[in-house]
Amino acid sequence: MTKRRSIVMRVLIVASGVFGAQAATAAVPAADTPPITAAAATDPQEVECMAKAIVREAGNQPERGQVAIAQVIRTRMKSGRFAPSACGVVKQRGQFFDPDAYNPSRTTSRWTNAIRIATETLNGLGEEVAPGALFFRSARATLKQRIRIVQIADHIFYR
Repeated sequence: MTKRRSIVMRVLIVASGVFGAQAATAAVPAADTPPITAAAATDPQEVECMAKAIVREAGNQPERGQVAIAQVIRTRMKSGRFAPSACGVVKQRGQFFDPDAYNPSRTTSRWTNAIRIATETLNGLGEEVAPGALFFRSARATLKQRIRIVQIADHIFYR
């Protein structure tokens, strides 16, 4: 098993336990990577807020586009210009939406993937697909006052 796959499986196990789902049945060898500790595990509310944003903003996009949305939220959290939490960023007036009023189905692969992406992103894992992006828009509506970083499917990401 590769190191990345082992890490992803550990993240899925943590995410499954956090949300009360049945524990993953895959065996994860302990020899190749250290387990995710309680300190590294992510707050379930933060994961859920980010997962809701992923599903709502990019649920119909390829995984790379979903990761980019999660990374925009994480970059905002670290920027000092936005709230320091995923929920704070997503709830910020005029930016995303009210995640408390949005309840996507929790039984779909779309939700499972969003939880995995959110957990990985909040734990600093994964390839940077839109480095430094703080904003995104539909490819049909550009942000002329921002620096374009990358277009992924139907979204353009900006600094």
